[in-house]
Amino acid sequence: MSSTTFSRLVSGQLTQLSPWVTLSTKQVLKAGEKDISVYHSFQQSDYVTTLAIRTDGLIPIVQQYRPAVEQITYELPGGLLDRDVTPESIAVNELLEETGHAVKDQPKLLGCLYPDTGRLENRLWAYFVEVSQQQSPHWNPEIGVAALWVSPSELHEMIMDGRFKHALHLAVIALALTQGFFTWDRR
Repeated sequence: MSSTTFSRLVSGQLTQLSPWVTLSTKQVLKAGEKDISVYHSFQQSDYVTTLAIRTDGLIPIVQQYRPAVEQITYELPGGLLDRDVTPESIAVNELLEETGHAVKDQPKLLGCLYPDTGRLENRLWAYFVEVSQQQSPHWNPEIGVAALWVSPSELHEMIMDGRFKHALHLAVIALALTQGFFTWDRR
């Protein structure tokens, strides 16, 4: 077996840009090179996203304006991981907060992914869960967030025509498909 030389971190510096984002500057000695290279990435809270299926087969999604892309987007319910709670509790709470649905059973962890290994230091926690048709009678929709319910075929159509194009949420759907929790023909 051949010996492999790897790059290594020489030093790093953190600069807090806001309560949500910290710039990480890293000096790296790349394998086979003599000069140090500088890289930048962002530290931020982990993402938590849930693909939920109601007992009637409909999928709750949310629609909201996203300033980063200056568009209204369609997304799966989700939020940011707070330091004092588990990703699973965020999945349950965000689903209830954004769609009014409580989970029937324990959410199933589909995986923990890196959103962007080149620029982001956080992770994406992906869950699947089944929910009942009934929404909580105490649910008050978030201002600026619209909850919608689509069939698997409607979601497929939204993906194919480019309306649903959040790459990380497409990854969550792909994980659910490959693990057998979700199919396009589910009724």
